[in-house]
Amino acid sequence: MKVSIATLALVAQADDRKVPPRHPLQRIAKLGVFMDNFATEMVVLGKMKQGQADRFASRMDSFLGNMQAAFERPNCGHYDADQGKHGGPDENADINFNTGKPRNRRDIDEEDLHEATHEWCAAELADAYENADGDFNTGNYAECCGFSDDYCIEGVQAPRSGKKSAYDRLSDNKELKWKQITTGVRKWAQRYINNCHGQRKNKTASKRANRLYKTWDERLFK
Repeated sequence: MKVSIATLALVAQADDRKVPPRHPLQRIAKLGVFMDNFATEMVVLGKMKQGQADRFASRMDSFLGNMQAAFERPNCGHYDADQGKHGGPDENADINFNTGKPRNRRDIDEEDLHEATHEWCAAELADAYENADGDFNTGNYAECCGFSDDYCIEGVQAPRSGKKSAYDRLSDNKELKWKQITTGVRKWAQRYINNCHGQRKNKTASKRANRLYKTWDERLFK
């Protein structure tokens, strides 16, 4: 059985070379755990068969592993603990930080969860929380109104969540949860591997994260 990037990262943290909290390697390890847990949930819900979930988890681990490898390449990954809240992205991505010269122009965390939820809830509000059959989707409304008053409808109330653990801070709404996870992956790529040629020039990793969201959203929830 393939060992996931999440497992490798967590094992690495057990020795004397522990990465500091909120370091990119810790963040991507958490995203790997989220992906694996999501696949397990889809099996429990009957959205995936076990074999499909195993292949899904393997592909996600491979994708995150490639991003981690890019981060660890010289002149590619970027992280500066003193640079703002996240330590990236590089504010001078067009400058080679080894030489100080212009580059050859060959041409998920909490904030990420909030960004994903805002995007999703704004779309839900624009559709008046209607299902495909035109009925009011009370579950989606409760999710969005509970997240922010901006998405409430006058006269209708919704409960707010007090969940604390990392995976449990993701939405109970599985479609929104998938949006949150893939937004985290996209933001990781934009922050920490924007110096890499493919991401800097073509947004390769962040575009793939967007495609993953759309592909599996359609397969699992539409």
